[in-house]
Amino acid sequence: MGEIKDVIMNPLTCDIQVGIDIVSVSRIEEAARRSASFLKRNFSADEVSYCESFRSPWEHLAGRFAAKEAVAKALGIALRTSEIEVLNEKDGRPTVRLSGKTKDWHQGKKILLSISHEGGYAVAFCIAINAQC
Repeated sequence: MGEIKDVIMNPLTCDIQVGIDIVSVSRIEEAARRSASFLKRNFSADEVSYCESFRSPWEHLAGRFAAKEAVAKALGIALRTSEIEVLNEKDGRPTVRLSGKTKDWHQGKKILLSISHEGGYAVAFCIAINAQC
């Protein structure tokens, strides 16, 4: 909570960007069933392995896809799903690992992420904060 408090206390020196996205779980499942390469193009092996460990892997895959979209929106970039990897901290919180040009362009950004799924939809919310905050 200290990170958010610091931003609120000194908003003029901080560059704060937000992104949100919602995805239909069935859309992700249908895309994966239509195209054998869909999962490989859009998710890392670690992401797929994590999602497949759940009883409802499609919900978790949809959540990760929504998270990638939310991150791209917060960073103001075109979506490069292969360069945005959504992983989990040891305590279960989602975290983001950037790679390639996306990492080069956004070095030092602190990215906070929340993912939820319910009723056939997955939603993700992202806050990107510059390193000086």
